[in-house]
Amino acid sequence: MPKMINTKYGYVTQQEAEMDAHLDKWMKRRAKQHGAFSLNKNKEVQHAMTLMKHCNWGGCNKVVPKDQSFCDKHEAMNEQRKADYKASLNHQSQTDTGKQVRRDHQAYYNHVRRDPEANTFYHTKQWQNVRDYVYSRDMATCQVCGNAVADRKIVDHIHPLKVSNEERLSQDNLWTLCYRCHNIKTQLEESIKSRPNGNNKLKHITRDWWIKAIKEKIK
Repeated sequence: MPKMINTKYGYVTQQEAEMDAHLDKWMKRRAKQHGAFSLNKNKEVQHAMTLMKHCNWGGCNKVVPKDQSFCDKHEAMNEQRKADYKASLNHQSQTDTGKQVRRDHQAYYNHVRRDPEANTFYHTKQWQNVRDYVYSRDMATCQVCGNAVADRKIVDHIHPLKVSNEERLSQDNLWTLCYRCHNIKTQLEESIKSRPNGNNKLKHITRDWWIKAIKEKIK
């Protein structure tokens, strides 16, 4: 009868003990290199997942680092899309009448509708860079009704600037809207804001809720 050895797996033969030891070494080496088979990986995996997100390209489920917008496949496509969009803008901006209408409207909105602090923010280079990126990301298309937004960049804060200032430059808190959908959302915001605990509600309303609420008003 073979001699039995007491191991952490119980009493086994010398050959089985050597095989177990070899397997243990392989598992430890694998865990060190790839994070697999580790018994203390739950917290590390959870932390790693918080640093990842899905590719911003619509319909793409690939996971990328949080500081990266697109997966490798869609990065080049996004650059081409931005180039095409800028070319179309250059064409649209040629008419003097169109430029004057946009300037007049923006001046009125800044003077009458926006408070001074918000107006200062919307003139910063940081905001303009993020705004241009989101407008390009959304392909100059209203994210509620699907209409093209070609006359002016209406990039809206899903959680309003006044109630969620910490998200003012978050790409996940920004989307492109057309005039009609933006006006409906603004009216709904004012209505919710006037209710008890309204600001807190506005801070937590989801994108999907806004889409449903705005579409109901369009009908």
